[in-house]
Amino acid sequence: MNKNVTRALWAGLLCLLALAPFVVGTVEISAFQKVVYLSVAVMSLNVLTGFNGQASIGHSAFMGIAAYFTALAVQSHGWSYWAALPASILVAALVGALAGVPALRIRGMNLALVTLGLGMVFPQLPIRFTEETGGTQGMPVDEPLAAPAFLNVSDVAWRYWVLLALAALVFWLVRNFRASRVGRAVIAIRDQPIAAHTAGVNVAATKIAVFAVSAGMAGLAGWMFTVANQFVSPSDFTVLVSINLLLGMAIGGSGTLAGPVIGAVFLHYIPEAVNGTGIDPVLTPALYGLILILVVYFLPGGAAGGLAQLSARFAASRRSPDEPGQAPPSTPRLTSSTSHP
Repeated sequence: MNKNVTRALWAGLLCLLALAPFVVGTVEISAFQKVVYLSVAVMSLNVLTGFNGQASIGHSAFMGIAAYFTALAVQSHGWSYWAALPASILVAALVGALAGVPALRIRGMNLALVTLGLGMVFPQLPIRFTEETGGTQGMPVDEPLAAPAFLNVSDVAWRYWVLLALAALVFWLVRNFRASRVGRAVIAIRDQPIAAHTAGVNVAATKIAVFAVSAGMAGLAGWMFTVANQFVSPSDFTVLVSINLLLGMAIGGSGTLAGPVIGAVFLHYIPEAVNGTGIDPVLTPALYGLILILVVYFLPGGAAGGLAQLSARFAASRRSPDEPGQAPPSTPRLTSSTSHP
């Protein structure tokens, strides 16, 4: 797809989402907020797995660390949300850097199992420190992120715009990062680690840095979670959340920009649609598994990769027979970093 068209589509989508508070009600805005912070969470995993090829089933822990840090800072220590924002991202990034150390020696399934341990341990920490966190009952945050006094808008609309602006900034930064020299080195480590090392890339330092950046992005999603819900509990950050993020990334399109948005929409709206059909909740995971199998089989590049392929075929069909041009690209791989709309 033409770059100008792609930029116009992203700008149009952002404008439409920004106008949502003037068109829909509070319930819909709350749903949009969830999609926004889920898209950032999926993108954080996408940077690690889709771009760098490192596996993680522990990103729910990074989200939870930042979410609880924000809740404790605001509720118990009188911080503002804005003061807690950089601190929560930094704490999550530091933990991510430590979690990335095993990636220097292990990879693939073994690395996934290490991060799985982190994801399993974290929910037990709030339960252990019940007096400070409320334990299994969760922890409310009484103070909302209020709109500035000079703006005649509701707090709900203001929170939504803040989250949307931060998500847009994240996606813009990731887009520029992927096209940068460092971003190309990160992708090279995924595809050809030996060749990357031969070319002078510090593979070890890059892997840890990517883990830290990815965890920091997940920390931002955790901060957004607390802002949107004003409540945190251990059940919000279980290993199942990490698995859902992986599911969203795979269905949306690993290594793409649009994939995390599509994956976030799937993670929020598909469960609601399934519940509305009256299907037994016990069968819901099996349904998700079936959807994932179908997507991987028919759309190995995820939904975003499929849209890119469809767009290329449409453009080729409109090209005159005498007009020179390249053939449509082949079906992208699941970990492709270039097949995106």
